[in-house]
Order: sequence, then C-alpha cells, then structure tokens
Amino acid sequence: MSLGWRLCFILSLFATIPRLIFIWPNLSDQSSIWAGLLDICIQFIISFEFAWIFVYICLHYTYQKPSWFNRQSPWVQLLILVFLFLTINEILFQLKIALSGNNSDILIFRVVYYLYHILLLLAILAFRNFLLTTQENHRIGLENEQLKREQLKAQLEALRNQLNPHFLFNALNILNISISTNPDLAQRIVLDLSDILRYNLKVQNQSLILLSDELAAAKAYLDLHKARFGEKMAFEFVGTETTKQWYVIPLSLQILIENAIKHNVITSSQVLFIELRLNEQEKQVIVMNTLNKKVNSGGTGIGLQNLDKRYKIQTGQKPSMTEDEQQFTVKVPLIEAP
Repeated sequence: MSLGWRLCFILSLFATIPRLIFIWPNLSDQSSIWAGLLDICIQFIISFEFAWIFVYICLHYTYQKPSWFNRQSPWVQLLILVFLFLTINEILFQLKIALSGNNSDILIFRVVYYLYHILLLLAILAFRNFLLTTQENHRIGLENEQLKREQLKAQLEALRNQLNPHFLFNALNILNISISTNPDLAQRIVLDLSDILRYNLKVQNQSLILLSDELAAAKAYLDLHKARFGEKMAFEFVGTETTKQWYVIPLSLQILIENAIKHNVITSSQVLFIELRLNEQEKQVIVMNTLNKKVNSGGTGIGLQNLDKRYKIQTGQKPSMTEDEQQFTVKVPLIEAP
C-alpha cells in the first residue's frame, strides 16, 4: 500500500492548491496568516482522510472488507461507492465547517467541496483500473510463459516416448519381420511412423489442434502398437465422426494412450482395450482403457500432470479422471474455437 499512501498525499496536495490560491492574497495580513494556514492544513487533512478511505476500499486486497468489496458486481460496487461518498463527504464537510467557523456562502462552498472530492474519487478509480489492468496483463503474461513451458515439456515427453530406443526397436523389428511376411503391414507401419513424426513437428508451435487431426494421429499411434501386440491389444473409435470443428490441446490423446500402454500388463489373457468416444453434448472426448496395472511401471506421471496443467492454464478446465477395478477413464474437454 505504499503506492496508496503516495497517491493520497499527491491528491491531497492537488486538492489543497485551489484553496491556497484562494487565500493567498490574505496571507500578507498578519492577523489572517494563522487562520489561512490553519484552513489549508484542515483542507489537506480532510482531503487526505477522504482519499485514504477510498484508496483502502478500492485498492487494498489483503484485508477482509476490501476483498469482499472487490468480489462484488460492478453495480453493487457503484452503489456502495455512491453511498459511502455521500455519507463520508457530508461528515467531512460538516467537520470542515465546524473547524473553519466560516458559514458564509455555504451552498457554493458545499458545491465546490463536493466537486473536489468527486475529482479525487475519479482519480482513485482511474488508478484502481490502471492497477487491475496491469495485474491482469502480468497474470496473462505469466500464464503464457507457463503454457509455453508446459507445451515444450509435453512435446519433449512425446518425442522421448516415440524416439526412445525401445520404441524404435519394436517398430523396426516388426517392420523387418513384416517386409517378407506381410508387405501391406510393413507399408502401414512406415506410414504410421511417418504420420506420427510429421504430426509432432506440425504441433510444435500450436496451442490448439483440430480434434480430427488429433484423432488421426492417435489412430496412427494405436495402429503402430497394435502391429506390435497383435491380439493382445484392441482399440475402438466410437462416434468420433463430426461435422463440427472441435479443438483440443495437441498430443492430449497420444499422452493418454501412451499412459495406458505403459502402466498396464498386456498379455494373451489380459488384453488391453482402449476406446475413444466423442460426446458432443457434454463437449468431451473420452478415453477409456481396461485396467490391469503393472506392479512397477517405472512411470513418473509427468504426462498426465502436464496435460492437466496445460488445460487449466489455457481453458480454465481440467480433464476429469476416474478409476475403478476394471477401467480407467479420462474425459478431455473439447474447445469450440481457438
């Protein structure tokens, strides 16, 4: 509140200057000099008290009452300010009259007095709006920087998962076997790898991506793992065809698929089933997988945490995650426009 003190002091000086100009000619009279100086001091103190009350109400965010004030709607704030202005102004005006003892031209004096304080209040409200705008711009700047960091982390995590030796070894091993036994599968594996890597390069500088593009990348990613696991893994896209242009955070579906594969046992007797379902009424894309948790998957949970943070920063929403004995479900919010 140091800025508040300084603002009150400056406004009080400006409010006192007209009074000083008015009585300045009389200061040469020795009999009137003390009365004039007292009048100026009274004007300064009253203006300072008035300014401080409204600076406290409008600008202070720590104490309970001002915090309550700032949470109200603009119309409620306006009514409170008008009521307080009239009440406090009248109290201070009567105090000024009592201290100065000058009751001549009281109507003109009241109008000028109220005009001074209206100008003071407008200056305080302008300063308040300036502070709020500055804080909001600062908050948006911080959120944008955090979003950039989270996006970079997500991209690096996705690339690490796709380019780590284990992943590439499995893909290339399947490709090597399929070249002679199943040329069509080999060609599809090459195309899937190409689509996945191309997609990751495409979304590097994007904060949102079309759902259709994300689903296509997710299918290529699932096809690649399906070629590796065969009948031990299955997936299905339910109702994902839509004419509306929905958007999602890039790599969100891929992170959830990777999470399901990494943390679950996949065997002939424990088939991993992944389902992606579009729910346009609830504005969600749902990713569900059967649950057969590994004892020690070696995962750190960075992918889900990152996805959660990115959605919260960019949309104010968060993916909802539910788990029971049989399945793990994540509902990812859909975004109508970028």
